[in-house]
Amino acid sequence: MVRPNLIPPTSIRPRPPPSPSLSGLLFRSIRSSPASTPALTPRGRLDHPHHFRPQPRLRLQQLRPISSSCPSSSNSKPSTTQTVLGREYKVDDYTNVPASILKRLTPNPDLPYKPNHPLQLLRSQIESHFGSNYHPMASPFPVVTTTLNFEDLGFPDDHPGRSPTDTYYLNRQNCLRTHTSAHEVETFAKGEQRWLLTADVYRRDEIDSSHYPIFHQMEGASIFSHEDYRVGGKVQTEVEEMESRLSRSKLLEIEDEVDLKMAGDYQKGHDPRMAALAVRHLKATLNGLVLELFGERHRFETSGGATGSQAEPLKVRWIPATFPFTSPSYEVEVWFRGKWLEILGCGVVMERTLERANVEGKLGWAFGLGLERIAMVLYSIPDIRLFWTEDKRFLDQFQTSTGGGAKRTSDGGLITFKPYSKFPPCYKDVSFWLPQTSTTTTSSTSPSSSSQGQGTEAKSSSSSSSFHENDFFEVVRDTVGDLAEDVVKIDDFTHPKTSRRSLCYRINYRSMDRNLENEETNALHSKVVERLVNELKLEIR
Repeated sequence: MVRPNLIPPTSIRPRPPPSPSLSGLLFRSIRSSPASTPALTPRGRLDHPHHFRPQPRLRLQQLRPISSSCPSSSNSKPSTTQTVLGREYKVDDYTNVPASILKRLTPNPDLPYKPNHPLQLLRSQIESHFGSNYHPMASPFPVVTTTLNFEDLGFPDDHPGRSPTDTYYLNRQNCLRTHTSAHEVETFAKGEQRWLLTADVYRRDEIDSSHYPIFHQMEGASIFSHEDYRVGGKVQTEVEEMESRLSRSKLLEIEDEVDLKMAGDYQKGHDPRMAALAVRHLKATLNGLVLELFGERHRFETSGGATGSQAEPLKVRWIPATFPFTSPSYEVEVWFRGKWLEILGCGVVMERTLERANVEGKLGWAFGLGLERIAMVLYSIPDIRLFWTEDKRFLDQFQTSTGGGAKRTSDGGLITFKPYSKFPPCYKDVSFWLPQTSTTTTSSTSPSSSSQGQGTEAKSSSSSSSFHENDFFEVVRDTVGDLAEDVVKIDDFTHPKTSRRSLCYRINYRSMDRNLENEETNALHSKVVERLVNELKLEIR
């Protein structure tokens, strides 16, 4: 059966109404939730770098990249190795890093250090706020062992974050880091006690304006010797100073009624008094960070430019969380522009992590946040792809004067992105039958599903070979790159007689820098369809 007006489409179709599961969703891992409802999502994958979506572990229809050490040809044997940034890795059944990701890999991240770039401004602002007590560190090599990425942090073997549907694997022993915490053990092992690490991280994910396979995180940590936790000692002194500053400012309204048991409780072997003081230090530190990032802009927007008593205080709330490598664990949300937004995840570092780093007699905390997520909110950036553009119309908007700080433009105003163009979208549909006798897993960004986070709840049915939406998204992204603005499932049909299942996705092709002609889009779409057939074994309708 040929689905009419699909391949190639004869015209640009009107955009369908937005999916309920995406409404109000700002960007990766920042979610909005009613003020009266605690935003608890045990399935996670929030702003803390340790979050992963709890999808079933599936066998992946592999997308094998072309090895740079052995160019492919119709007569050549499949390469048994691939070279990444000068290092060679054996290829196996887990290898799934496509060429579009391989060509983006660099020894160190570029965007957070690029002049007049929003991520550079945000990174600088955070590092300046923490000051000289914390050592700012650039990213190590992006390929890490699965031991560093998972085992050392307490991820069980069957954790869904380990699935090749979520993670880019060079092979079963090596992957592209999925979070900055992959370097936590080795950083502590080097003797670092108070540090901030910025890195690019990689995850297989859906395609929309808030998701991208490469994004950037900042991890921060602070550990103290047990001696520093004595009554009247260093930790208590710092805590009281920070709490006093926050209280005097009268600019922050903190909601913190977390049940310790729900947050994971203190760890066995930790002195409860010292653990409680570590939590106080963590909360005072991060309350100050939230005020630094959102306070001035919130005061300006809620008071029409006024400051002080005329402005509403910034509301912050702490909620319990669960992470494999911290306990107790928390998420921090801020009430900003009429919504609760999740900002970061944090907690007291697991004793197991410090033991693996050969660190004895110390106790402390760690946090993680996504730079793109916060930058998109603060600077009103509508599309995550914009962070990668070289267009001066974008970059010139983030120029700051000397000494003007990361929040203000050269004329002293708060930095806010102003859209400079909006090229028309071009929608193409693709409908296909799923292979039979397999399990199908899709993310909850379909029109019929609900969402509390970024749309990562898995749904399975055993009507068709292992199909996962992330495999579909990866084919699209690897084929057309940033020309795909979003991909949405618009139909899910099961034949009443044969029980065969059919899905239909709508791909929105749109460039941020130029107008796409329908002829060009048709050619791109045909390549996508060809790869879906050849690599995922889908039968086009």
